[in-house]
Amino acid sequence: MYALTAVMAFGLAVLLERTWLLLLRWSVDEDAVLETLSSDPEASLGPLGNHPTGRIVRAGLDAPGDAVWDAMGAAAARVQVDVSQRVPYLATVGNIATMLGLLGTVYGLIVAFQGLGDASAVERATRLSDGIATAMATTAYGLLVGIPALAAHAFLDGRVQQLLAFSEAAASAVAVHRVRSGADD
Repeated sequence: MYALTAVMAFGLAVLLERTWLLLLRWSVDEDAVLETLSSDPEASLGPLGNHPTGRIVRAGLDAPGDAVWDAMGAAAARVQVDVSQRVPYLATVGNIATMLGLLGTVYGLIVAFQGLGDASAVERATRLSDGIATAMATTAYGLLVGIPALAAHAFLDGRVQQLLAFSEAAASAVAVHRVRSGADD
């Protein structure tokens, strides 16, 4: 149970940190930013502030005409790493918690059936009930940690994909603006 509690604490720390970044700190009105990007990319940098997409937009605006896509691609690769880091840990937490719960089940059953042959009827009943209770409690605890961790992983991974799609749309808007404004001549 201590190992499961440690795994749960680690998963909770990752969940809180990633939720804070992906849902709160990096929250912008994507439609408004994309609209601003089409007409005035420089003005969009204000609302993007610390948003990872701002790094891609800045790279596209600062690059010379023939290197716009290369600059934004390099920035996007770094952004993808920053945005998605630690999210896979939640899937790992979910799997480890489930496996630790299963290990607790096996241990509880070993305790339940160990030495039953030389025990009295009362001792047998006590050992069986204690072992089975341990097995079921550990299984339940493993599932209570694992299932929410896997659900959180799926949710945050979806948010990562949404943010990366927004970044790609922003990069396209910058490139189109640069072409239309004649910056690539």
